[in-house]
Amino acid sequence: MKSFLRIAFVATAFAGCAKNNDPVPSVDDPSLQAVTTSAVVVAAVNTTVTTESALKAAIAAANPGDIITISGTIKLTSTLQLLRSGTASAKINFTGGTLDCSGISSGWGVKCNGSYWNITNMVIKNGPDCGLVFQTGGYNYVYNVTTSGNHDSGLQIYNGSHHNNVSYCNSYDNYDSQNGGENADGFACKLSAGAGNLFDHCTATHNSDDGWDLYGQPESVKITNCTAANNGYGSNGDGNGFKLGSAGQNVPHTVTNCTANNNKAWGYDGNGNTGHITTTGSGGSGNGSGLFTRIY
Repeated sequence: MKSFLRIAFVATAFAGCAKNNDPVPSVDDPSLQAVTTSAVVVAAVNTTVTTESALKAAIAAANPGDIITISGTIKLTSTLQLLRSGTASAKINFTGGTLDCSGISSGWGVKCNGSYWNITNMVIKNGPDCGLVFQTGGYNYVYNVTTSGNHDSGLQIYNGSHHNNVSYCNSYDNYDSQNGGENADGFACKLSAGAGNLFDHCTATHNSDDGWDLYGQPESVKITNCTAANNGYGSNGDGNGFKLGSAGQNVPHTVTNCTANNNKAWGYDGNGNTGHITTTGSGGSGNGSGLFTRIY
């Protein structure tokens, strides 16, 4: 189903070429006033898809302002790649439905290398690796997205991806069986992600490694109003609620009004990061090793 909403304005000017010895006309010269302006309707597409082929075609053709809606469940057989970009005033909107990634033989479920996407109201599950990854690009907004049953982290930001806002999302039951649960976090912003990444009102539960993992993250991350509970069920999983960096780093992450309950290891672990980590209004209970450690 497609409707055409966007209007683009095209202006075409006609002016003669001046000879080398001709005077340069002023802006008030009547000869420069022969300008024709016309309005042309250009497609801003609102598409609802029910199959993998239709989804990938819509994603590949997406332009700023477009809306792509999944109806029902689509089973992916290869990684869905969001490579195009919207703009600050007209994001590309990708919403609804469920992406079952169990048909992918290897790799991530969804990869976003573009910028200015709104990804909302969606389930991404059963990926052979991470469920949803932001690899490059930035200024993306993720709202009410659930990632579960993936064989690495549910949602991961890394490799320079910046200024992503992840809000009201859930990530649970992610488990990398190939590594005994060593790597599958609920949310990961690690391994050289860019600046300005934010998690707000998100929940990470029953993931095999950590609820949040900021290992190797060189830029500050803000985590607000989030909950990490019952993480670390993999035999090799660390099981921290919030892992806030790694050894050799000095990065001032911020954790505000968060809760860590019943995680296998620590509620909040600086993990060797000597940066000033601010944990305002945050607490929890029932964590196997205790609530706070290595928080400077």
